[in-house]
Amino acid sequence: MKVKALIILTSCLLLLTACNKINLKNNSRPQEKEEIQMSNMNSEKTLSYVKDSLKGIIKNENAEKFIELVRDYNDSISTNLLSADFSNNLYPDYEIGKIIKERDKINHKYLNTNCRINTFLLLKDSISLKKNVDIDDSMLFMDIDIIEKTKLFNKDETNKFRQLFQRVKTIKSKNPKKQAKIMSDFLSNFNFPKNVKMISVVIHDNLDGDYLFIGHVGVLVPIEKGYLFLEKISFEEPYQAIKFPDKNSCFKYLKNKFKDYTDQEICPPFIMDKFINF
Repeated sequence: MKVKALIILTSCLLLLTACNKINLKNNSRPQEKEEIQMSNMNSEKTLSYVKDSLKGIIKNENAEKFIELVRDYNDSISTNLLSADFSNNLYPDYEIGKIIKERDKINHKYLNTNCRINTFLLLKDSISLKKNVDIDDSMLFMDIDIIEKTKLFNKDETNKFRQLFQRVKTIKSKNPKKQAKIMSDFLSNFNFPKNVKMISVVIHDNLDGDYLFIGHVGVLVPIEKGYLFLEKISFEEPYQAIKFPDKNSCFKYLKNKFKDYTDQEICPPFIMDKFINF
């Protein structure tokens, strides 16, 4: 029982670390193109822009719920902590302690959610199963707990969430191409939308065997001058909307964020756009 408890605790830390690694590179700011801009959507102006960008791409009901979650998270937080407008500051140093303190001043309608929950919220009606797959959702216990408490998804949707974001059995290999092929084969069990992309950061874990899991994920939608990437950094950390001039800029951004997520014994994190890794 002690071993099992240790595995569960370590898995929990792995999931939190994977999402939190998104801020690892805050102290290393590479030169970015001027066109890349980020906002925490902490104003009705930017929320309206995001909502308009999702029209005709994301089901209106799901887009409305996403906006509601963002608004609820940002409620009571000043714009000096979470940005209102888009700016060139792609790597803000978030003062998470102050953000949590300000959030705690009022009662919020929703519990904190993460990247997987928000991505699925936006895409749940655009993703379908080609066939049922066996589920190993041992890495998703925190996600499922929040989903059940918030009642964001119905029973069938929750089951689809568990199938999509479960951990995937893999081989002992440090080669990203080999690992990406295994993840791609797994994702081929699903139908994905063509006009919007689910961009994932896949993590290799060897705690109790070799597995792959989606440690971070977001939604990439086309806009007039490029793409808009929507992500929730982690349960406690904020939402981000990032304008990119092209897809490769988004992939480079995520690679840079997870650059320091290294382990000599496992494959480094890799980025996947559905079936293709970068």
